[in-house]
Amino acid sequence: MTTRKNAVTFAVSAALLVSSFGISGRARGQELAATSPLTLEQAVSAALATNPAARSAAQQLAQAQAKLGQAQAQRRFSITLDSVVSGSSARVIQPPPAHETFRTLQNTLTIPLHLGRRTGFASQQASEQLSAAQAAFQSARLALAGQTAAAYYDLLRKQALLNVAQTALEQAARALSDAQKRERAGDVAQLDVLQAQVPVASAQAALGKAENDVEIARQTLNDLTGRPLDAPLTVADVTGPPPSFPYTLPQVRALVLERSADVRAADAVVRADTAALSAARLYREPSVSLQAIDIRSNDQTSFSRLDTVQAAVTIPLSDGGLGRQQVREAEAALAQGRAQAESTRRTALVGISAAYLTARSARTQRTAALAARDIAQITYDKTVLGYRQGLFPLINVLNAQNALAQARITYIQALYDAASARSALESALSGGIASGGAGAGPGAVPGAAPTALPPLSSSPAGAGNPGTSPAGTSTTGPGAGGKVGP
Repeated sequence: MTTRKNAVTFAVSAALLVSSFGISGRARGQELAATSPLTLEQAVSAALATNPAARSAAQQLAQAQAKLGQAQAQRRFSITLDSVVSGSSARVIQPPPAHETFRTLQNTLTIPLHLGRRTGFASQQASEQLSAAQAAFQSARLALAGQTAAAYYDLLRKQALLNVAQTALEQAARALSDAQKRERAGDVAQLDVLQAQVPVASAQAALGKAENDVEIARQTLNDLTGRPLDAPLTVADVTGPPPSFPYTLPQVRALVLERSADVRAADAVVRADTAALSAARLYREPSVSLQAIDIRSNDQTSFSRLDTVQAAVTIPLSDGGLGRQQVREAEAALAQGRAQAESTRRTALVGISAAYLTARSARTQRTAALAARDIAQITYDKTVLGYRQGLFPLINVLNAQNALAQARITYIQALYDAASARSALESALSGGIASGGAGAGPGAVPGAAPTALPPLSSSPAGAGNPGTSPAGTSTTGPGAGGKVGP
């Protein structure tokens, strides 16, 4: 009697937990339904507009633009004024007077003539450095967009897993209730009731972990998009049937070398280092300037005013080896830049190959996981029916229930892995900001992002949707902005 009473109490508490979870889930869903779901494009745009990493990248680009302005200003007309006032005490060779004290004012206007090539190479170097900074700016924004997309898909994944955990608890509670009814009717032994209590307890623990995972994923996406960490957030599901790939592996390798922001930045650095080496080799180049000098003095033995116009030529004769060492430094920097450019190309090729193969494999795994989930659902339904008719023992139901839960989890993982892999592949091939023109945010470089891959195709109603069961029913869990369920 004591054991039966404990079993009944356990079943009642499990049913109350499921009921309360459903009520809280509906309340939360109604609360979030009042706000429109956040789309992936909106999330990326918000991250690029508000995230500190995006602002930091924009300031680095502004610094490169200012350096180019400085280099160009050195080639423009400039004039400097030097004014020197002096007091002198002198002895005169032919008096009178034999000794005098006088003051002198000298004003000198200097106009440099940029006839050499060093300033031109300096301007070219700054221009290439700006090109490298623009590409690095795009790369930083692309990395931020990738982080935001990953967080977006992770939140969708965690919400779908939360729905699976809720459904698993409901199924375990129903199995326990069936076992108790049959035990009271004398159809099964009390052992069935005890066996049915274990999945309920396990499902309760899994549900608590799933709720915590959803909250962490929501806070991560809120942080990336500049929202308060604890702000409610509804996201729209973006999954669909696996699209076909418009390019082959050799084609994506060629495209990434053409479009990659990192490759463009590395090439611009090589061009800047080449200009810097050319400028360093001109360390003996003469400099020419025009000077207008006006000297006024109350010296009684000399001119009271002297105006002079002169051209000054400065020829470096010896610098103690400074110029040669600067040339060596520039040569080493150029060699390093070329090696870095080659390394960047190889990294881009390896990365795009991995992204392509991962996306292709994830697409296959998604299809297989969907078929496995549907089979597990049919097996579970038939096993439950057989158990209620006395054809199967309870252990078969528990095994089928566990297999169905695992199949649902595997399918959800494969579903969002495929979507995330496809998004990563598109971003890598676009060379700019992916996801619906999100690159047109503050500080974006006009015309810098090539055309991206064709977008993911839309899915027919219920086709491959994580919230659609084989029977065509759908489930929306707490905080879910789309159909994300078993």
